[in-house]
Amino acid sequence: MRRPIAHVTGAAAALAVLVAVSVTVVPGGPTPGEQPPTGTPLPGASAGATPFPQPGPETTDLPYAFWPIPHGPDGGGTAQPIDLLPVSSAQSAALQAAVDRAKAAFGLNAVAVGVSADARLGWSGASGLPRDGVTPLSGATPFAIASVTKTFTAAIVLQLVEEGRVDLDAAVNDYLPEVTIARGVTVRQLLSHTSGIADLLNPMRDRLNAERSRVWQPAEVLALLGPSTFAPGTNWGYSNTNYLIAGMIVERVTGHPFGDELERRITGPLKLLNTGIPAPGGLPFLLGVSWGSAFWTSAMLDSSAADLVRWGDALYGGGILRADSLAKMLDFNARGYGLGAEQYRFGGLVGYGHSGLLRGFTTLLVHLPDANLTVALLAVGHLFDATAFLTYSAPGAPSILSLAGELAP
Repeated sequence: MRRPIAHVTGAAAALAVLVAVSVTVVPGGPTPGEQPPTGTPLPGASAGATPFPQPGPETTDLPYAFWPIPHGPDGGGTAQPIDLLPVSSAQSAALQAAVDRAKAAFGLNAVAVGVSADARLGWSGASGLPRDGVTPLSGATPFAIASVTKTFTAAIVLQLVEEGRVDLDAAVNDYLPEVTIARGVTVRQLLSHTSGIADLLNPMRDRLNAERSRVWQPAEVLALLGPSTFAPGTNWGYSNTNYLIAGMIVERVTGHPFGDELERRITGPLKLLNTGIPAPGGLPFLLGVSWGSAFWTSAMLDSSAADLVRWGDALYGGGILRADSLAKMLDFNARGYGLGAEQYRFGGLVGYGHSGLLRGFTTLLVHLPDANLTVALLAVGHLFDATAFLTYSAPGAPSILSLAGELAP
């Protein structure tokens, strides 16, 4: 399910608009995802949160940023990481206190937030404990990021387009002739959710819960889906299956596992050390083996607040895709969706990024170009207003967003 994502501006006037106006997704209904359980505490309620003992706050200054490098006509370029400037100790303490206040007010078990101003100044911090009830959180702690995974998948497909190896308007069956469920569907329609292909969640939910240790293959998932919900290109409907098939295209075209392409193109060059596909001895299976493998390149990645902010800066700042490819990603339809990107408006400000909600994990990533500010929110807890979380303030105590808007290198 998609959630409103909040962001903050670097300019004081824009910041005032942001704090005063609720952020909305432009326009359209919520994205399919695991449905929140009934009775989940609303903002301000604490009942229902797991009674973990609360550790002292832990903060991780973001270790890297990036400077975009020019892309040649062949595309496929990537950003190179450099050190981000740390915030002052006073700014760090204020941001941490704002995260702690919002977590308590919303009754969440665990939350991490990352902020980048001008892709030069960074902070990340966390509040609460992860699900094991022992390990202290920090801005580098991996969370399941659910559908924010789609930003990585879309970027890799668009790099392949730049390299002349994929055509956005070619038929999916040109690359995957065996995927009969995608007949008449183009690659662009996969990335824009205009394919009409049925979502995998409902037909898979009971099986995933019943066989928690099963590793699903994409072909096994596709075989269980029902008929398309509309003819390709005639409507819009969010479907995780689209990005499962996009991942299959990446593997077919490159001849490499998706995880290898992800590391070679994105996580390796950007030093996203806590971002990737869960694996034994590596990143944890936070969604569970069955859920993670079934959703695969639509929603299976882990990442941290620090990594996601760095990723948002690189992607939306022009360090991953050529300008024409980024423009395609951010060409939003009437439902506010581009190619692996969602559009958000708050007052006169426009931001873009993606959100995710699956199995108790809520993730938000948004970039505000006018403010040159990127914010990431990762939390354990369903059915809370992420916009209200980031703009939550108490008397005399500023919100996360207002503090982020005051950061300047």
